[in-house]
Amino acid sequence: MLLIDCGNSRVKAQYRPAGRLQASFAVAYRDGWCTELTAWMQDLPMRTCYFASVLDTARQQQLDACLAKRFGAAVTRLIAERERCGVISGYREPGRLGVDRWLALIGAASPGHGDRVVIDAGSAMTLDLLRADGRHLGGAILPGFNTGEERFRRIFNYLDYDDPRIGASDEPGDSTETAIQLNFSDDPIERLRYLVTHWLEHLQPDTEILLAGGDAGRVQRELGRAARIVPDLVFAGMARCAAR
Repeated sequence: MLLIDCGNSRVKAQYRPAGRLQASFAVAYRDGWCTELTAWMQDLPMRTCYFASVLDTARQQQLDACLAKRFGAAVTRLIAERERCGVISGYREPGRLGVDRWLALIGAASPGHGDRVVIDAGSAMTLDLLRADGRHLGGAILPGFNTGEERFRRIFNYLDYDDPRIGASDEPGDSTETAIQLNFSDDPIERLRYLVTHWLEHLQPDTEILLAGGDAGRVQRELGRAARIVPDLVFAGMARCAAR
């Protein structure tokens, strides 16, 4: 089984025969990225592929052609849903929750464990609350450590930034507009600390904080609270979906 995660800045893939990681791949979006992915896949003895994507139309067409040539019809695109693997979306329109956030929540859900805060620190930094019973309580979207306003707006170029709901509340958002925390004069880690402290009131005292994304180590160092890095959280969610 091949799992592919196409994010905002790069594509990552994992080959997991019998559920165990055997090979991995990552490349930034540059000329030839799809050719590099094709070359990496060429000799792997796999028959099925699951992918999640936030690609624009042109890059998505490249990926679709690449996967169709390698797998034919044995390709499944994972999307955000109302409920999957025991996790229930907190978004009013579940399909608008970023698929990477959705898969991270599924990867974080663990029967028998308590409530969890899920932080994915990449180009955009996301923060989501997950109850032990699988209920997602909503979350926040902040600029990443190295993401300026122009790039952040490009990532979410479908939004109307004049929408009065953007940045209007400190409570967990149940839509992209209400989740956006757009104040570029703030230090991202300071804002993250404030939201975590404020939002832990919604959860049980033994809540665990899980970190993923390229800047997870920095968040762990600077958050000021115990937090555990789970680097493959999105892939864990993908694997759970693929197993169902």
